[in-house]
Amino acid sequence: MMGPHSVVDRKVHQTVPRPENGETTSSSHLPIETEFLHRINGTSIIFQATKLLRLSPSVYATSTSIFHRFYHRCSLIKYDVWSISLASVLLACKTEEEVRRIREIILVFVHVYRRMRLGAGSDDVRSSINSDKQKSSGIKLKFISIKRSPLLEEKPISLEEKQNILRYIRPLPQMGQLYREWEETIMEMENVILRELGFMLHWITESHPHVFLLYFIKVLNVKNHKVVGQIAWNYCNDSCRIDLCVRYSSELIACAAIYLACIEQDISLPMVPRPWWHAFVGGNNDDELSTICNAMLALGDYDCVEGYKWATEGYVVSLVEDGSFCDPGSYIWNAFD
Repeated sequence: MMGPHSVVDRKVHQTVPRPENGETTSSSHLPIETEFLHRINGTSIIFQATKLLRLSPSVYATSTSIFHRFYHRCSLIKYDVWSISLASVLLACKTEEEVRRIREIILVFVHVYRRMRLGAGSDDVRSSINSDKQKSSGIKLKFISIKRSPLLEEKPISLEEKQNILRYIRPLPQMGQLYREWEETIMEMENVILRELGFMLHWITESHPHVFLLYFIKVLNVKNHKVVGQIAWNYCNDSCRIDLCVRYSSELIACAAIYLACIEQDISLPMVPRPWWHAFVGGNNDDELSTICNAMLALGDYDCVEGYKWATEGYVVSLVEDGSFCDPGSYIWNAFD
């Protein structure tokens, strides 16, 4: 039980039940693999955008936390990941007090949008895009649908050519229709997220696993603490890609990150008379710790779910019934062709 002076207020920082029978606990009622891939797609968009905006890891963690919590209240069938990712980054910048103009955020998201349409990512994705077996502009996988820029249908495009397309294209004019479409979306979705989350975002910045990480390592007096701390920090960043922050306490995620980092560095921590993590999270969380560790390790396995690699670096068609504001067939999609 948390003490009266706990950093995290459990009345606000609620966790949700674990999924059972292959269904999610969100309001989408989708197969767990489908929701997993769309969440991965959304957090991949957020990661690229926050990196290009030169935002801190804290802003990235806050953005993904807002993103995941929103989709535990609202359905992927009603709201697409692009619009929610866009607004999540804006709200995270405000919450973390790292100011970025709306125009900056929009232009970066437009760049990421173009990049993912072209599949200008890893070698595996590029080779799949240019495969002779995949000449069409769409690829239907088991759990998600992928769309590509029609430019890829005309002839194979090398990585250098894709980079040149992205490098020399002109920014959207602020008074143009395309820019207004993005601007209206970010403003509308900002209000939707605030209403759904009850206008309470202030506590998120103090509830990331990163907050507890260095303190736990210091208390444990870990050997080679700088290296262990960096590896554990990376695991905490990885945990933001899926909804662990919604299902488990931040302290438990921090312990799992330290556990994996110490195993990677072949460092032993006290296990008697009780496992070391009991001092931080109590003695009834062993199964949860194991689940978190397995979930974070699975993120490094691109074969865990069909379409995982595509979801990280390609354009995934939304589940919205009439299509999202930037889906194939929309004004934005056609204007970029």
